[in-house]
Amino acid sequence: MTKIILVLFVVCCVVQISTQQNQQVSPLTYDSRWCNNNQDITNEYRTSIYKFILQLFKSIAVRSNLNFVFSPNSIWIIVAAIAEGADSLTQQKLFQLLSLPNDPCIRQAYYQLATTRVFPSNDVNIKNTRLCLIDDGATLSPTWYDLVTKNSLLEVARVPIKNNQEAAATEIKTIMSSHVPGLNLSGNSVLLDKMDYNGLWTTAFADAVIEQAPFYNLQGEAIGAVDIMRVQRRARMGYNEKLRIKIIEFPVGSDERYRMLFGVIIGNEDLTSIVAGVDDNHVFELIESLRPSLVPINVAIPRMVITSEIDMRVILKDLAVNELWTDPAVTRYISNPPAHPTTFVQHASLVLNTTGLEYAPPEPESAYNARTGLHPILGRDFIADRPFVFGLFDAKTWTCLLASAITQPTYT
Repeated sequence: MTKIILVLFVVCCVVQISTQQNQQVSPLTYDSRWCNNNQDITNEYRTSIYKFILQLFKSIAVRSNLNFVFSPNSIWIIVAAIAEGADSLTQQKLFQLLSLPNDPCIRQAYYQLATTRVFPSNDVNIKNTRLCLIDDGATLSPTWYDLVTKNSLLEVARVPIKNNQEAAATEIKTIMSSHVPGLNLSGNSVLLDKMDYNGLWTTAFADAVIEQAPFYNLQGEAIGAVDIMRVQRRARMGYNEKLRIKIIEFPVGSDERYRMLFGVIIGNEDLTSIVAGVDDNHVFELIESLRPSLVPINVAIPRMVITSEIDMRVILKDLAVNELWTDPAVTRYISNPPAHPTTFVQHASLVLNTTGLEYAPPEPESAYNARTGLHPILGRDFIADRPFVFGLFDAKTWTCLLASAITQPTYT
């Protein structure tokens, strides 16, 4: 009898030790019901996400010759979802890259902010699909699946990656509605991200004169033509002396819940070097520098449709994220066999035109001759007929939903 009790005691100890070890290794050990997220962590979230956004922006800028549009917020969310199912070492590396805290409840609060910046409406049409396609022979971890789906980080679907790669490739191209750069089906999963924007300005550009106009490089040489929307209207403008860049803000949608910011370089500074030197403090300084003009400003921005397909696996490799694509074991907490993604592609598109929700009120003639109330270097105009950058932001948190750089003249 004593021997039986001793054996049972040893077995229980082994089971307990094994359970404790599994809990220490597996990153999927918390229940969101424990969290009480009443604390306002918007500032911490915004600072964290911008560090990652700028790293992405710089890498994409170099590889695209400063001609692209992409959704940094959506990439941040997808990488966070994969980090939640990665092994401990890889998870910590990804958390550091994303500036995510180890406290799971604070992470959940970050996810709540990140995934609620976009919602369907009649005036601003933003369609964002974040999808993990996993081989239909893999068994998903229910804990990871519940975490990413309940927090709206990822949708998960099955395709026959191992048994019918041709069918899987066809389905992927159908989902993305475009070419898929770097498509690789040697692993057990692929990550797909699709962001399409077509929104109405809060105040329309409907009175703008649209004309074909030259587009210049930073040396002042005409390198092509664009359809320019020219209009006189009041707007908020800002300036950063360190970057030598001025920006203008246009509200988007009802209640101005989104903002579109455009930035042009003052002088003939090299845009590449300026992008390389920008940090999150510069971004916040620019936003804080915005002031309303007291008079209408001469505005000229291109009317265009922009589309990019970006191999995000290559971009993340630039940021030293290598093991996700080379070591299947690091995603063993996502599925069995491990998810091992070998493709990560984002398709992004954005439409800029004149349509809006309301019209600007008529201005008296005297308004055009009064002082602007702005920094003198800003002048009385904003002309984007040479390389410029712009982005779409959520007005509440200033999360960057879309970011773009334009150095070539034709996007139609």
